[in-house]
Amino acid sequence: MSKNDYVKPPKNSVFKSTAGAMKGAYSYLHPDYWKRKLIHLVVVIPVVLFIDTLVYALTIPWKPTIIDTIILIILTILSAYFYPFSLWWYKQSFAGGIFNDMLYVGSISGVILRKMGTLFFGIILAGVLAPITGPLTLRKCRKKNMIIGDACDFE
Repeated sequence: MSKNDYVKPPKNSVFKSTAGAMKGAYSYLHPDYWKRKLIHLVVVIPVVLFIDTLVYALTIPWKPTIIDTIILIILTILSAYFYPFSLWWYKQSFAGGIFNDMLYVGSISGVILRKMGTLFFGIILAGVLAPITGPLTLRKCRKKNMIIGDACDFE
């Protein structure tokens, strides 16, 4: 058999390998956990888009172009995709522990409003930080081969 008879195997494109990796990412989330977090995205996506636009406009002299819009949309899509991972990271983090375990004192309406504000702040913070903390949490899940979710998911 000569050299010319050898057939090289096809190469996977970068897009196909990335798409395959992204499809497999949600296998590290408990199904009930990520389905329950889809409701949060109704609030998270518009707020994250607004905050990303605000930060982008303050850091770069901004004349809106199509490229700027595409960048903002990509950041928002990444935030939406990695949001369940980021929210789990937030709940496990030091800051999340402090904010979620605060003792509230005052009238019942004041306590309820402060607790709702803390929950809303946590959800938004997790959404804004999702493009950073989400991939890091996913990497940790892959390395340790763990499935993440709330405690009630595993009972």
